[in-house]
Amino acid sequence: MIVYIDGENAVHQLVDALRRMRRLDTREQLLGFDVAELVHQLVGKRDITIKYYNTSLKVVKTTPELEQRSQDMVSWMRRWDNHLAKQDIQVITAGKLMARDGVICRNCGHREPVFQEKGVDVRLAVDLLVDAETDKMQVIWSSDADLLPAVQAAKSRGARIKNLAHKDALNWALARQCGEWQTYSDKQLIKLADNMIEKPHAD
Repeated sequence: MIVYIDGENAVHQLVDALRRMRRLDTREQLLGFDVAELVHQLVGKRDITIKYYNTSLKVVKTTPELEQRSQDMVSWMRRWDNHLAKQDIQVITAGKLMARDGVICRNCGHREPVFQEKGVDVRLAVDLLVDAETDKMQVIWSSDADLLPAVQAAKSRGARIKNLAHKDALNWALARQCGEWQTYSDKQLIKLADNMIEKPHAD
C-alpha cells in the first residue's frame, strides 16, 4: 500500500480541525504531531509507504512584508520536511509556492498577498500512474479535483484507490472517481493530538 499526501491540502485540513478543537495555536505546534502514526491508524496498516508532496519556496523581496512572510514560510517548510523525514515519510518536493496578489479588503483597501501552490498535483498524478504498475492499493489524502484524470488512468491499470480526507473537506467528485473513500473526524484527532501537541494556553 502507498499513501500519497497532498502536502498543503492535508496540512490545512489538520490545522483547521485542530484549531477548532483548541489543540493548536500555530503551525509550529504541528512539529510535535506524528503524521505517520495518524496515517497508520486511519488505514489500519503498518507496512506501508507514505509519500508527502511538498512545494519549494524562495524568499520574495517584492515588499518588506512579503519578504518576512516568505522567510517565515521557508523556515517552517524546512523544519516540517525534516520532521516528516524522521517519521520515515518520503518527502517529495514537487512544485512551487508562488506569491500572488490577494483580494482587496473592502474596508481599508489593503491587498493581502497570498501564496498559491503550483505543480504538486502533476507530480502526484505521475507517481500514481507509475506506481499503479506494481502497487495495486493506493490511498490519496487530498481534496484536489485536478487528480480526477490520474485516478481514472491508474484504475484502468488495475489499481484500487481510496480517497482519504477530513469529513468536512471531502471532495465528492474525487471520492466517487476513486470508488472508495474514508473520512476522519475532529474526534478521531483528539486522542492523538492530546498525546503529541502542547495545548494552547487559555485566554
